[in-house]
Amino acid sequence: MKTYYEFQEEISKDELFNGLLGFGLFADKIPNFLTSEPFCVYIESKKFPYNDSKPTDYIRYSNMRNINIPRPLSIPEPFSYANQIKVISENWDKIIKHFEEKTRLQSYKVSRIHIRKLKDNNSLFEMNYKNFITDGNPEDEIFIKSKYIASADIATCFPSIYSHSISWALVGKSKAKKECGIKYKKEWFNQLDFYTRNLKYGETNGVLIGPHSSNLISEIILSCVDYELLEKRYQFYRNVDDYTCFTNSYEEAEKFFIDLSDILKGFELSLNSKKSKINQLPQATVTEWITKLNHFNFINQYKTKTGKTGLKLKELRGFIDFTIETMLENNNNSAILNYAIKIISNKHLGTFSYEYFINKIHHLTLLYPYLVLVLDKYVFEKHNVNNTRIQLIANDLYELGIKRKNYEVCSYAIYYAMKYDFELNHIIKENAIKSEDCIFLMIAFLYDKRNQPKPYLKDYEELAMKLYNEDFHRYWLFCYEVLGENELRDKYKGLKKAKISFIKDIYK
Repeated sequence: MKTYYEFQEEISKDELFNGLLGFGLFADKIPNFLTSEPFCVYIESKKFPYNDSKPTDYIRYSNMRNINIPRPLSIPEPFSYANQIKVISENWDKIIKHFEEKTRLQSYKVSRIHIRKLKDNNSLFEMNYKNFITDGNPEDEIFIKSKYIASADIATCFPSIYSHSISWALVGKSKAKKECGIKYKKEWFNQLDFYTRNLKYGETNGVLIGPHSSNLISEIILSCVDYELLEKRYQFYRNVDDYTCFTNSYEEAEKFFIDLSDILKGFELSLNSKKSKINQLPQATVTEWITKLNHFNFINQYKTKTGKTGLKLKELRGFIDFTIETMLENNNNSAILNYAIKIISNKHLGTFSYEYFINKIHHLTLLYPYLVLVLDKYVFEKHNVNNTRIQLIANDLYELGIKRKNYEVCSYAIYYAMKYDFELNHIIKENAIKSEDCIFLMIAFLYDKRNQPKPYLKDYEELAMKLYNEDFHRYWLFCYEVLGENELRDKYKGLKKAKISFIKDIYK
C-alpha cells in the first residue's frame, strides 16, 4: 500500500502543472461544457512569468447539495490561477518533502481523498470514495481493540483557511512570522501564500471551493494536524475535512475532540461542534442506507441475451418505493436517490419498466433538483433515452429553475438542449441577463448563438462590454468568450488573438 507521500512523489512537477491548470480550473459540478486545456497549452508555450501581482476577483456559482441547500463554488481568474499553479509546481519538491515529514508516523494512509494520478483521467483530483479499495481500509484493523468511534469535521473548512497558515504549515509558525516582511516576500512559502490569496481578491481568509489547487492547499495544512494527532497516538483517518477516530473509552473520544480542536486553533480553524458525535461500537462499517440499497432483494431478475441483468416493473417499483422511504427516514437526503439511480443504471429495463422509470425520474428531479448532477451520465446515456423525452424533462427543469432562481438547474437544462440538439420552449435571453449568473449567461449565449441570428446576440454583447468595464473578473469567462479581440485588452487580447477558448469545441 502506497503512503500519501509516495502518491505525491509519483507525480512530476510538469504533470502537476498540467493536471491542476489544464484539468482543475473548473469545478466538477459545473455542466461539462468548459475546458482549460487549451489555456494550459498556451501558458506553457509562453513560458508564463509572474508578470501580474494584482489580486483578482472570481466567478461565483451555486451548486445544489444533497440536502437541498446551495453550496458556493468558485472559478478563479485564469491568469491568477496559473500564477498559483506555477508556484506550486516549481516548488513541488519542497512540498513533497513536507508531506514526507508530516506522514512519517503513519502506518496507514490517514488522508483518504487527495490529489493522485487517476486511471484514464488527466485530472489529479476527484471525490472518489472507491479509493478505499486501492489504498487499503485502515478501519478494518484499527477498530479491533476499540469500543467507541468519534466523528468530527472542520467548520466551513475551505472558507475558513487563513492564507498565512500555508506558510505556518510548510516552515513552522515562528519562521513564517519572522520571515513575512517585504525582505522575505520572494521566499517560496510566502509566494504560495501571496498567489493563493490573490485568487480571492487579496483576502487572507478562505480558499476557493472548486479549483483543484484548493484541495492541495488544504492537504498541506491538514497533514500537519494529522501529524500532531498521531503524536498523541490517536488512531483515525480523514476524508478531506471529516475525521473518524477509534478509541477504547468514551473519555478518550471526548479527549480526541478537545485535542483536535486545540490543534486546529493553531491554524485558525475550528471544530464543527454540531456534527461532532460519539457512537459505541460495533456499528455498520458503511452508511446504513447504502447497505439497505445494496442488499435490496430483486427476486425475479432476468438475464438478457447480452448478459445484462433485467428488472421487471413490479420489482423496479418496489425498489424505488423502498428508496424513497429510506430517503424520508434520512432527513430527505437526496444522495440516496442519487445512489439508487446509479444502481439502476447497471440494469436492463424492458418497455414497461423503462416508461415507468423515466416518468418517475422526471417527477423526482423536479422535487429534488440535486439529481440534475446524475441525469445525463446515469439516466440519459445509460438507458438511451430519446431526445424527445430529454426535451420534456429539460423544459420542465428550466421552468422550475427560473421559478426558484436556481440557475444551476437552468444551466443544466440548456446543457442538455445543446448536447442532445433540441430547442427549449422558452426564451432564455431575458432570464439569463437578469440572473447576473456567469455560468447561466455563458451557456445561454452559446445556446442562442447556435439557434438565433447574429443581431439577436446584441444584448449579450452589450452586457459583456458593460461587465468588462465594471466587474470583469467576476464575469471573465462570459466577457472573454462574447467579446472580440479588438474589444479586449492586455493578456486577454493576446489570448483571443491566439484563438484560445474555454468552451469545448462541440458547444461553440
